[in-house]
Amino acid sequence: MTTDARGLVPVPRSGAATTAGPATTAGTRFRLHRAGIQNVWQYDEQDFSFGDGRLLLRGKNGAGKSKALEMLLPYLLDGDSRALDATGTGRTTLAWLMLDGFEQTNRLGYLWVEFRGTADDGGHRHLTLGAAIRASKSTQKALPTFFVTPLRIGEDLHLVEAGKPLPVDRLKEIVGSDNTTDRAVQHRSCVARELFGITDATRYRNLTQLLHRLRRPTVGDRIEHGGLVSLLSETLPGLDEDVVEKVARNLHDLDAVRDELGRLERTDAALRTFLTSYRGYLAGVLRTSAQKVSHELGVLAQRRRAAGDAAQRTSDLRTQEEESEGRLETLREEEQAARTDLAALHASHAYRSLRELSERRGTVEALHTAAVAAFTTLRNAHDAEEGSAERLAEGIDHLGSRLAELGTEHRELLTQAEKAGLPTGHLGEAVALPRTVLAQATETELTTPGGETRTVRHRSVARVDAVTAQEGLRSWQNQLEDAEAVARNRARMVQEVTHLI
Repeated sequence: MTTDARGLVPVPRSGAATTAGPATTAGTRFRLHRAGIQNVWQYDEQDFSFGDGRLLLRGKNGAGKSKALEMLLPYLLDGDSRALDATGTGRTTLAWLMLDGFEQTNRLGYLWVEFRGTADDGGHRHLTLGAAIRASKSTQKALPTFFVTPLRIGEDLHLVEAGKPLPVDRLKEIVGSDNTTDRAVQHRSCVARELFGITDATRYRNLTQLLHRLRRPTVGDRIEHGGLVSLLSETLPGLDEDVVEKVARNLHDLDAVRDELGRLERTDAALRTFLTSYRGYLAGVLRTSAQKVSHELGVLAQRRRAAGDAAQRTSDLRTQEEESEGRLETLREEEQAARTDLAALHASHAYRSLRELSERRGTVEALHTAAVAAFTTLRNAHDAEEGSAERLAEGIDHLGSRLAELGTEHRELLTQAEKAGLPTGHLGEAVALPRTVLAQATETELTTPGGETRTVRHRSVARVDAVTAQEGLRSWQNQLEDAEAVARNRARMVQEVTHLI
């Protein structure tokens, strides 16, 4: 809720303050100010104005005076639809009020009452309690939606839109969903807190029960027979024992209060003595602060003079800026004229021919650059080819020389084996180098990007069958290993013969 009415409690109807204190005067509490019925029972739209919290209804029997009171109070205070009938017979219900005598299938009506109080600033504050009642002929039920809001009916909140009662969903949007409820218990709690400042549910329930009993037509009979005292005793709470005990205890503590007052007087005298000395100290501090302020004022004056000089420099710079802007405007005009001349020059036939010539020259240069790169790549590839061919030839020559050396050694071994009387078949046969010519030496004439003619020579390329040579060498190695075993046997036999000799 946006209006806080806590702490306001009912007080006697008078214009003077009571013993409860200034906070509970008749001027600060909420009073009945206005009420209204919209589309409920036989009422189309009716507003009631209260004078100083009072309302007098006059009319013939059956005019609707009692029904108006039954629908408004205390129903909007407690939301108890079972106690609408003032006689206590239960004949008046919400469904009967909304549907009796009407042909409409569904009906929507409003009941509201407005309270007004005085704010702290002397102005008025308002609190409106209301209920939107929806009735259905098919179910024979009427369901209320209660709302509590500081908005005023007819000013801040209008219950009629386009000639029809305000829909409940639209009501919730205006007053806020937190300020509406479909439950009477929550409505009573909100009214007790916001209107009466009561947080005790039992106490507020006793208050509403008292209102229900006092409005009964037979309450006068009970007063005449002395039943008013018992009625009030049943509904109003008694004095709190803690409060009574606290008051009695305070009466016995007067001596302690007197001693406390003497101690406070002595403390006051000591504080006055202290304050006399402290004033001198504060005067010194104030003097020092004043000197600091005077110094700061001098600094401020210097800063102001510096600000004046800066303002003068700023004025001079602004003048220079204006002159520079004038020169800039002249240069821009000259630039625009130059651009116009340049555009005319670009549009001329000679410029187009020159541009075409430049484009062709660029194409020729690009082709020449590509030709130079291609020739350089070709030359590098030829040099790499020659290097590879040379290394291949050197490897073949080295391998051939090694095989030739092995052949020479093999022939020497054959000679020694014949002299020793060993079979030469164990020494195998020397392996020759298997060589195949892949390409013959050739010459090719090329034209360089500079127009010169160069002769490119390609060496002959030979291939060695390494697999065949490897197999031959491995076979020869196996034969030699077998010959080594024969030679060891012959050497052992020679040693035996030598030993025998």
